[in-house]
Amino acid sequence: MAIPDHEPVLSPKAWEFLSSLSRKRQACLVNLIHQLAESPLQLGDYQTRDSTGRRLENLRFEGYVFTYWADGAVNELRILDIVEL
Repeated sequence: MAIPDHEPVLSPKAWEFLSSLSRKRQACLVNLIHQLAESPLQLGDYQTRDSTGRRLENLRFEGYVFTYWADGAVNELRILDIVEL
């Protein structure tokens, strides 16, 4: 696995979803998160806005929808939500 361009940072909501999964599914999801962090500026399938007006990417990827934004100032990929399709 390559070193991601951005460090993934999960919100409490995303962390709660991840921790609810079996160990095997957690490992698969962590791999997907690192793949996403390798291309943090990738456009999602659709965009939404948070309460501050920040543009959020929403990407369907391997059976999940990831809601995220890239914080270039600190090289972090802020993952706000993960939903299983």
